[in-house]
Amino acid sequence: MNMLRHRASLVFLLVCLPAATAAREPFAAVRGGYIALSVADLDASAKWYADTFDLKIVRNHSRSPDQKSVATILTGNGLIVELVQHADAMALRSAAPALSRAFQIHGIFKAGVVVDDLDAAFQELEARKVDIAFRVFSDAALAYRTFAIRDNSGNMIQFFGK
Repeated sequence: MNMLRHRASLVFLLVCLPAATAAREPFAAVRGGYIALSVADLDASAKWYADTFDLKIVRNHSRSPDQKSVATILTGNGLIVELVQHADAMALRSAAPALSRAFQIHGIFKAGVVVDDLDAAFQELEARKVDIAFRVFSDAALAYRTFAIRDNSGNMIQFFGK
């Protein structure tokens, strides 16, 4: 259920990440966005999102009233990421092995963001050794260029830019 919750709760609003003013800062000023994920390893996921998108932890390991889940919230320049580790959650590949591929389930299977400088974002993520799901290509129908990455749990995040 963990991967299903990953994908089902992957409510990531389209946001704008402006061009970097420095080579290592392509995510310096998010204009707004939110993502909430159920994760298997709270600390590993918090580290991944902090390192990848230059986020800071603002609430760490807060427990639910029933003591079955713990949450960490990260923010940075308008982006909010909420990570929840629940004691009863399980990976989709364990709960429903036949459905564990993203395109084989109904519901949200990837998130996306719009960036001002797609090439800078791609180069920075590649330099940070982030798992590239697919490299930059042009999508004429959308009039955007795009690429996608996978987070530490396999969730896909797609980037769009002119």
